[in-house]
Amino acid sequence: MYFNRIVILLSILLLLVPITSAQTDEKKTEVFVGFSALAAQNALTNRDVKTFDGFTPEQFRALAGFELLDQDRYVPGYGFEANVTRYFSKHVGLSGDFSGYYGKRYARIADSVFKADHSIYYVMAGPKVRLLNEHRANVFFHALAGAAHTRVSYREDFTTNPTTANDSSTRFAFALGGGVDLRVNNRVSLRLFQLDYIPMLGKDRRVTASDGTVVDINGRAQQGNFRVSAGIVFR
Repeated sequence: MYFNRIVILLSILLLLVPITSAQTDEKKTEVFVGFSALAAQNALTNRDVKTFDGFTPEQFRALAGFELLDQDRYVPGYGFEANVTRYFSKHVGLSGDFSGYYGKRYARIADSVFKADHSIYYVMAGPKVRLLNEHRANVFFHALAGAAHTRVSYREDFTTNPTTANDSSTRFAFALGGGVDLRVNNRVSLRLFQLDYIPMLGKDRRVTASDGTVVDINGRAQQGNFRVSAGIVFR
């Protein structure tokens, strides 16, 4: 519900931008669509689990003789990014950004192997500055803020009656970054690259698996995610 409200508010904001900029000399709208990759700190490690069926990771290791979870935090995600910018002037505008990322990995949890399907969606908006020049390559920077919705679906492998679990949450997120556009003509440019630091704030949550196992998860202060995008810009 919170994620849906963020989407609606940002959509209304973008619809109001052309109205507020109607009296300016620059009435340019820019649309970017392209491929995007995300290096996401989305995998749980022992540092993230408060209790696993009442046991802390340290207690579990002492009793079982092995670690509760893998220690590999990063999950690669691949997907898309779409961005609309309305410029108030030649250099400054307001951007709305929507992106989605998908990935899967195999994880060992309590000595069982699970397939984990990851998805992350970002909806953000904020100011953008472009540095135009006489050359074909132009640099831009943006600062965006909004929400990120994450979901991980776990399914136990190599068993006839698999245990399943879903871990999802909506969090505040922001993106700081920029990139380079190569102008093809007055209407089309190629976005050679865009690089963003795109963390999200964490919060505590509880996950209950289909076999009744309850996992309490610490909210991480930040997920230090990074993304890179490339594609086509239309004006």
